[in-house]
Amino acid sequence: MKKIALILAVLISTTLVKAQDSIRFDFSFNHMALSVKDLGRSATFYMNLFQLKEITNRSKIEGIRWLSLGEGKELHLISIIKENVTANKALHLALTTQNFDAFLKRLQTMNIAYSNWPGTASAINRRADGVKQVYFQDPDGYWIEVNNGYAAPLSMQQSKDTVWHLEEKYWTYVKTQDLKSYATLWDDQFIGYPSNNKIAGKDHITDWITDMFKDKSRHFDYRLDRKVENVFGDIVIVLYDVTETWTNNKNEVLEKTTYKITHTWKKTDNGWLIIGGMGANKK
Repeated sequence: MKKIALILAVLISTTLVKAQDSIRFDFSFNHMALSVKDLGRSATFYMNLFQLKEITNRSKIEGIRWLSLGEGKELHLISIIKENVTANKALHLALTTQNFDAFLKRLQTMNIAYSNWPGTASAINRRADGVKQVYFQDPDGYWIEVNNGYAAPLSMQQSKDTVWHLEEKYWTYVKTQDLKSYATLWDDQFIGYPSNNKIAGKDHITDWITDMFKDKSRHFDYRLDRKVENVFGDIVIVLYDVTETWTNNKNEVLEKTTYKITHTWKKTDNGWLIIGGMGANKK
């Protein structure tokens, strides 16, 4: 009888363990918390350098500030615990940017020293898979890695959305006549066939903007109609319509034209850049 009871106990225990193992938790990353000495100094560092936005501290505890890392991820800065924390480079926060080279210039402008993994000053680390990395420390000595993220490629939809966001910036730069920012969207080897039927490269990429704003009595606006993006790895082809509207000082419409636009974007060391394109009047 004792043997039967023991066998039953083992069977029940095994069944319970298997039932527990079948539960899926589907964890996802939520936040990283850092113990800091000067809350204001640390918050300013992360907001200025990484352009992070402060969000509501839902703990409602004084001495804590929350910053958004995007996509629901957060960085919590906590100043209420006074014990010293010692961390070496192996314990670090890693962030990815498609504008890696521009970020290095930002570090230099802000006089923040960086190094590669071995510690060579102002050197870029190249991981075995080709990813570029640099390392530096925040005001409390915590190590931070910034890389260009090629080891974790964007999903197809993320690539589409990223490039479309750049197309939106493209037209913002046109409307504000920000020629310098506009020029950063184009690869040096770009060649295109715009609606003026003049094949040109990057050296003439802003000519059409300068020409169309010569008449100061006319005011420009536009509307984008997103059509489709096609992804081929690090290449994205974008198709959309843009409706350009010109008005006078009385806000009367002088001209309204819709163009078909196609741009080919390539993911480079300097982020996504336009390598080819074409525009035509949509009749």
